[in-house]
Amino acid sequence: MKNVSRHIIILTGALLCSFFAVSQEDVASSEEMLVEQQNINFQTFFFESLQQKSIGNYDKAVYALEACNNIEKENIAVLYELSKNYALLFKYTEAEYYILKGLEKDPKNLYMLRHLKDIKTKQNDYMGAIKIQNRIINIKPEEEADLVILYIKAGEIESATNLLKELDEKHKLPEGLKSLKESLVQDVNGPTDQAPEPILEEIPKRKVDVLKEEYNLNKDYTTLKLLLERQLKTKQYLDLLKDSEEGLSLFPSQPFLYLMNGKALNSLRKYNEAKQTLEEGLDYIIDDDSLKADIFEEISLSHKALGDNKSASEYYKRAIELRGK
Repeated sequence: MKNVSRHIIILTGALLCSFFAVSQEDVASSEEMLVEQQNINFQTFFFESLQQKSIGNYDKAVYALEACNNIEKENIAVLYELSKNYALLFKYTEAEYYILKGLEKDPKNLYMLRHLKDIKTKQNDYMGAIKIQNRIINIKPEEEADLVILYIKAGEIESATNLLKELDEKHKLPEGLKSLKESLVQDVNGPTDQAPEPILEEIPKRKVDVLKEEYNLNKDYTTLKLLLERQLKTKQYLDLLKDSEEGLSLFPSQPFLYLMNGKALNSLRKYNEAKQTLEEGLDYIIDDDSLKADIFEEISLSHKALGDNKSASEYYKRAIELRGK
């Protein structure tokens, strides 16, 4: 009888151990499935935000990004995109909040620093923009010339003049600032409380029809670039497609035109064609990580629309890596 009891106890123990082992495996399996589902949800919401941003639905993009933020707190890519979309909605307080949180995690991220500078500039906080530009210069000294216009907008004409002279002496003065230097130097003994006419940004404020007329007259790449940027901003996707295609026939080695053509095709839901032209444009890029990142992001959108989430994720990660340099 004792032997029977002993066998029953041993058998019961074995069954309990087996039960607990299976239970632990079930829990582990459930946790893995939950993590995997969260990853899928994150990618779904994130690519939805990119698609909404690409067609100008910035409020919907923010909604999708907030869902991402609930899944994975303080992801740098999400913080950056939230700031970009809030800025496009002219909600600069929110835009600054998210980009500062991103910079807490990656203080030397040039893309985020440049974006913060733009936010400051759009709020007419030129002294704040100057501080951010100096942080950028510490990382990338060749961007020192960008301080000139900020100095002028802040009313720091003497600082702008001295910097122009310094850049000229070092043979680092950009061609586009040479006439400005001459103008400021000539007026150095005169009133300096107003910015000279050359700094006014007239071209971006022109209407599409004026740029179109100018381009048809000269067929030059600079005017075409401004025209395409304006068409994208005003969501004239059919015109953007037509003029970018003509541009590619005239300037086939300009990768920017492939990007604009790809954006137009994606916006018109011609995703396979967009992917093809964007990939072709990559072959013409030389030492321009910013443009390459923009093309990678656009290719990512093409793959997402075609249902290839794996490729979409890979291309977006490549874009983020380039922007983090």
